[in-house]
Amino acid sequence: MHSSEDQPGRRSKLALLLRLLLKNPVEFRDRVLTVAEFHADRLRPKATIVPMERDALMHQLEAYLGGKLHSFLNEPALSEIENEVFQKQRRVIERPVFETYHDADFLLARLCYALCRLQKPEVVVETGVGYGVTSAFMLQALSMNNKGQLWSIDLSPLAQGADAQVGCLIPASVRSRWHLLRGRTRRLLPPLMAQLSSVDIFLHDSLHTYRNMTWEFRTVWPKLKAGGVLLSDDIDMNRAFEEFATHSSKVELFAAGKQDNKSSLFGIAIKARASRV
Repeated sequence: MHSSEDQPGRRSKLALLLRLLLKNPVEFRDRVLTVAEFHADRLRPKATIVPMERDALMHQLEAYLGGKLHSFLNEPALSEIENEVFQKQRRVIERPVFETYHDADFLLARLCYALCRLQKPEVVVETGVGYGVTSAFMLQALSMNNKGQLWSIDLSPLAQGADAQVGCLIPASVRSRWHLLRGRTRRLLPPLMAQLSSVDIFLHDSLHTYRNMTWEFRTVWPKLKAGGVLLSDDIDMNRAFEEFATHSSKVELFAAGKQDNKSSLFGIAIKARASRV
């Protein structure tokens, strides 16, 4: 049963949606399709993948990638971005424009930082930004590497002032490496893949439906470099990640991990190196 506060919230969102019909028909269509897909996904079976214990996951990743991920987790630059994002989060939580659960937790963000430091990517792509937790951590890593660009696609939650808050946790000092594309991934990801010669690291954190996640993985995978990393948040919501990782060609290693401050799981899949294909 919904509370009495739900109806005004629904009416406010409906009013914003109707304004978009006249102001921005493309975004209106993006949002209607997103809502329809979300509701259609509710009856799909949930994931069965079992998360690995954290130390075991890190050990397996280090063994395959040939680098000490742990060493990057002790860098002052990581502590610096954690503190800055945490302080900004506290201010956001006081008056959030949209729900804070759209952001990944710090455990996944730290892993993104360490992977970016180890892999030294030229191109990182993420779908879904929210307030920008993982974006900030990855951009900090790219800044430390002194190389690489982050391309982000985001359709912000439907709320007054939401667009202005997307990525608000990202410090100004690292934004020069950030390219934000606003809209639905189904519309914007294909032309971005056509534009980029290859992708080193990909993070899915947009619409968590079976159809959208499967589509994003399949769209990016051919462009992902050998030895490249595919990450996904909230893989427990459906079986898209585990089916993709189990049945796709050239998946050398895949695993799931549990986050600290969210009940959800994240997944990681690594594309086979050329010598192992």
